[in-house]
Amino acid sequence: PGAVRRHHRDHGISWLGLLAEAPPSLDAVGYAVHPAGFAGHMARTADITRYYLQCPRGTAPDDWSEDRIWAELELRMRGPLRRGALIQRTVVDLESDVLEPLRHGSLFLAGDAASLLSPSAAKGANLAVLEAELLARALTDDLLHGDSEGLDAYSARCLARIRRAQDFSQWMIRLLHDLPENSSQHHIRRPCLETLRTSRAEQDWFAEQYVGV
Repeated sequence: PGAVRRHHRDHGISWLGLLAEAPPSLDAVGYAVHPAGFAGHMARTADITRYYLQCPRGTAPDDWSEDRIWAELELRMRGPLRRGALIQRTVVDLESDVLEPLRHGSLFLAGDAASLLSPSAAKGANLAVLEAELLARALTDDLLHGDSEGLDAYSARCLARIRRAQDFSQWMIRLLHDLPENSSQHHIRRPCLETLRTSRAEQDWFAEQYVGV
């Protein structure tokens, strides 16, 4: 519809997404900041691990050999990793898309239809579940009790959470990467990481932002 507004941003960063047939090397999610670029470690099962490697824009999934990938992962994560076959490769361009409003008559947008955020803070699934819950409650109130307040407020409530998640995702991008348009980013990033490492208040804020929506 003509009233729909699309808010798009390309962050200029790309990740090589990898699924390895290998046990996790860490007990938790791991984000590595390195002069060579970002690397990420996310356990999936006892035998499968998800990895991410920052790569130049335009990289194809098969451009890097397995040996090069594992060497880069161990370099950036600063230690040996449990290796295994790479069973899936994708390239992810870090971008965000948000549509506004999220209601058009009797049509309500939720999940990926409402917004696509960069995976830097892993907010997509959390937002989708929240939106489904809000919409289910609003529909129940409207259909069973004749109360349309939840449906009328649905778009504004969801967009407020989406913007909060988007802000944190962008903060994570700035924390984890040297941005193409900001050559001095690494000078700002170091004290930010140090504060996050040493300040309990900063750690509490990060935990709330990372886990919540």
